Amino acid sequence: MRINLNYADLLKAPFGILIKEKEVDEIKINQFVKRAHKIITVGDTTTNRLVGFGNIPDLSVIDNKEKRVIRSKTTEFQVDKKIYCENKPGEINADVISLIMEITSAEFYNKIQIVVKGEEDLVALPLFMYSPDKWTVFYGQPNEGLVVVEVNEKVREKARLIFNKVFTQ
Repeated sequence: MRINLNYADLLKAPFGILIKEKEVDEIKINQFVKRAHKIITVGDTTTNRLVGFGNIPDLSVIDNKEKRVIRSKTTEFQVDKKIYCENKPGEINADVISLIMEITSAEFYNKIQIVVKGEEDLVALPLFMYSPDKWTVFYGQPNEGLVVVEVNEKVREKARLIFNKVFTQ
């Protein structure tokens, strides 16, 4: 599904709590981690940050790029399962949505990493739509900081409304 450019601006505002770049630290992040039932990270830099703070995500979504440039070095950490998929820039692949629905609807106790060939940024939206209450999604807001989204029904509804406006078949 491709972005309807008439509504693309709806994706630019932070979806949750924005922690400014210079204020992102282990203490601030751990306040959210402690409350989370599951920790989800979207993006290589965000994933690396949380791992650097000692928090291994339950689910991480990466594309081995930073601002669309291939990373020369990635942070390695132990995951139980790696899933590879494709997602073109500016789109959300229906297979990726199905994968997110499958993962978020099952109780899992292992660490999962989704490695996207293409671009992972927009995968956050289906994570907001389908994650259960008390799952917390961390993602980067380019040139601004880190966004924390504690999922609940209000977040899921907002994500569905935006998704239905922004994406066309």
